[in-house]
Amino acid sequence: MLMEAGFAIKNGELIRKEDANISVYNKSFFFDFVVYSNIKVVNGNMFIPELEIEKLFQSAKKIGIKHGFSKKIILEWMRILIKKNNIENALVRLLLIGPDMDTETILFLFPVGLTFYPKKFYSKGVKVITFQGERLFPTAKTKSLLLNFIAYREASGKGAVDALLIDRNGNIAEGTRTSFFAVKGDTLIAPPDDNVLEGVTRKIILEIAPQIMKIKKQKISLKEIKNYDFLILSGTTLGIMPISHVDNKRLEIRNPEKLKHLQKIFREYCDKEYKNL
Repeated sequence: MLMEAGFAIKNGELIRKEDANISVYNKSFFFDFVVYSNIKVVNGNMFIPELEIEKLFQSAKKIGIKHGFSKKIILEWMRILIKKNNIENALVRLLLIGPDMDTETILFLFPVGLTFYPKKFYSKGVKVITFQGERLFPTAKTKSLLLNFIAYREASGKGAVDALLIDRNGNIAEGTRTSFFAVKGDTLIAPPDDNVLEGVTRKIILEIAPQIMKIKKQKISLKEIKNYDFLILSGTTLGIMPISHVDNKRLEIRNPEKLKHLQKIFREYCDKEYKNL
């Protein structure tokens, strides 16, 4: 529950949310010289904030944004923001805007809503659609999100949880706001690292999955999806969610016990990693 999101932080300064603005003349913002990350807050506690901040810094480095912010100071700003807004459950977005000739680097922290999904989604699965398109700088979490916006809007209009982005060769890369995996037998298959954003949830899954299965990174063709035992989406707000339909085509979850086991070890990991203020 986002109780009283009246404040944001700009470069360490607590400001009212209506003052969290960027000029239309800011070239960096206009040309998407911007990266972002999201820190999940549940029951007032942050989930792996250090990893999310590190991911922000990595994305900034990949596109050449220079800044002087540290994990320590951002964590302190996070605590201030959570306390001032009385945040229980929310995503806090970190928006890092690169410098231009006459502007400084700007870091905004501000809370947005947190979505909770029905329990049946995690057992019965969800619908996704496919959308042709490839992100620019796929390994960096940048604000170049027009492709994601259009694809997700189409997915929502068709009653789907997300859209899978399909590259020029017919391979599934990721969702508009999720990572994508396939499972076959005793192997978890992930698209290659150089084609996708390594979100924090994806990183966690790849770290914990070897407890119960092998890991393989390879391209996953859309034409071959029925050859897998099941497909999953992952993300900060979704966790691990199976896919039941792709473009209205029904997919069976052929190994539900393996799915439940993966979800279980992921939940156990998450329960240990929430950080108290």
